[in-house]
Amino acid sequence: MKPGFVPALGTPLDQDGNLLAASYKRQIEDQIKAGAVAVLCMGSMGIQPYIRQDVCPQVAKAAVEAAAGRVPVYVGAMDCSIARAKERMAAMENLDIAGFVFTAPYYYSSTSAQLINFFKGVAAATRHDILLYDLAVVTQSKITCDIVLEMIRDIPNLAGIKSADEQMFRKLKLNPDVPRDFITVYSGLDTFDIAYKWGIDNCLDGMLSCTPYNTEKLFAALAEGDDTGAAGYLNNIVALRDFFVGHDLWPSFSAAMNLLGYEGDFTPDYVCKLQDGYWDQIRAELVRIGEPVSG
Repeated sequence: MKPGFVPALGTPLDQDGNLLAASYKRQIEDQIKAGAVAVLCMGSMGIQPYIRQDVCPQVAKAAVEAAAGRVPVYVGAMDCSIARAKERMAAMENLDIAGFVFTAPYYYSSTSAQLINFFKGVAAATRHDILLYDLAVVTQSKITCDIVLEMIRDIPNLAGIKSADEQMFRKLKLNPDVPRDFITVYSGLDTFDIAYKWGIDNCLDGMLSCTPYNTEKLFAALAEGDDTGAAGYLNNIVALRDFFVGHDLWPSFSAAMNLLGYEGDFTPDYVCKLQDGYWDQIRAELVRIGEPVSG
């Protein structure tokens, strides 16, 4: 993976849970124009666990078509058993994707041995690479450095990991048994500018999909060694996220995507809708940080 940012794309759905493909493809086009080096289709911000099983392949296919070979497309296939994950992958196996992305199973916590068995099982069921997603705050199960090292030895198509664990990344980068092309993608958005100085030069986060202007400027400043400028743009992205969290993350994110010109509902179907007055506050926040609000 080239150095740069990887947006965890939002997934626009209609009121019946069907994909709004034109909106989705427009979002991907805007992210590529902003400089994305890859895209993550159906990550956690892309509500993969909430999308109908029959719609998931449509989402992945639309992403591949929109990217058109310009950037790698990674596809979330997370689930709570090997059998269910294999069903998800089988429906998308024929697509030209860079790899499938997996968290730990997320209903019960798992032991290290169980996590290894799960990842070995899903990896053996696909010709594609797999990328681990360390999201212990949701899954209740931490993917540790020792687990990763054991799986690197045993899973030939293990391509990398997304995590906010700086200590793990340091150990992986210093370990001579880790392939040099093993992907380490940072998800600690708040400290990415600091991590960048340590040589962690890929960031993946859902907030990047609703802040294309600031994300493009952030990575341009980092490349130029402009630490102050980079910190300012990163602060804008983090401030918008905190604004969302302070009210209600999912509908706030969905409203922001709509205000940026992307039609659809970007939330799980049980999420409460925002009050009308709050839209104006979200609009004001987007304008304040320089994002190109439409309408």
